[in-house]
Parts: sequence; structure tokens; C-alpha cells
Amino acid sequence: MKKVFLLIMAAALMVACGPNHDKLMGEIEDYEDSVFESAIGADPAVADKLTEMYLNFADKFPTDTLAPIYLMKAAEVQSNVLHTEKAIELFDRVIANYPDFDEVPMCYFLKGNTYDLNSQYDEAKKAYQEFVEKYPNHFMAEQVRIMLPRIGMSPEEMLADILSNTNDTIIASDKR
Repeated sequence: MKKVFLLIMAAALMVACGPNHDKLMGEIEDYEDSVFESAIGADPAVADKLTEMYLNFADKFPTDTLAPIYLMKAAEVQSNVLHTEKAIELFDRVIANYPDFDEVPMCYFLKGNTYDLNSQYDEAKKAYQEFVEKYPNHFMAEQVRIMLPRIGMSPEEMLADILSNTNDTIIASDKR
């Protein structure tokens, strides 16, 4: 009886999703493959096209488990081409619309990273601070606490400052 019920549910799900759902997923996967296989991944026009595809899917199927994943991917793509405002808007959309999504903590972290990449250091500090406050036990929280006072420093300055401050330690694992 359970098997019959599961088969009926699977068939209903396939009909409900329909070919439009599967077609969009296939188009996204094909485009991702072509983008990530070539060196044009940092092209803003390509990033915008891929983002448009992700958003189209998320808008058409907002309750699909792929919707927040695609929104987060869209935000990361926009961040990579330094479209900071669009990236932040998309990270915020994931946070607001999918609060139970497992990757919400990373959205907060990636907001800080996006601002940092765009030299918006005050905004980066705010986003990182929000991450640490909301997710103090997250596996990256301690590293963010160490990094927070050093936002805006060059990597060399940051390393020198960390090494000169004996109160800070970088958490690392040696899995040999």
C-alpha cells in the first residue's frame, strides 16, 4: 500500500511540476555548464543572463527546494562581477523568504564578503557583525570575529596584525 501511495505522489508531483519546471532546470544546468567550462564566467553579460535564468525559476517556482539555492547562486554570480547592490538584494531575498533554508547563515557571511570585495568596509563590518550575532556557533564565526577589526586592511597588513596579536589564533586543522 505504501508503494502505491508513493507512486501516486511521485506521479502527481511530476504532473504538478510539469515540463516547464524540468525544462527550466535543464536550461539552467546547460548554461551553467557552458559558463563554468569557459573563461567567460566573469563577464557581466553572462552573469546577468545566468542570474536572469535563476530568478525566472525562483519566481515561477518559489516553493521548490531549488528556489533558494538558485537565488543564492544568483547572488554569488552578481557578487563575482561586483554588482554589489544586486547581490545584496538577492542574499536579503533568501534570508527574508527562506528563513529555514540551511544556507541562510552563509547568506549573512557572503553579504559581508560582497561588501568587502567592493571596498564598502563599513557595510562589510555590519554584515559580518550581524552574522556573528545571529550565528555565534557557526563554524566560521570565530574566524569572522578575528577578521572583523581588520576589515579594510591588505592581506599582508591583516596577517602581520594577527601575528603580532597573541590573543588571536587562527583555527586550523591538520588532517594528516
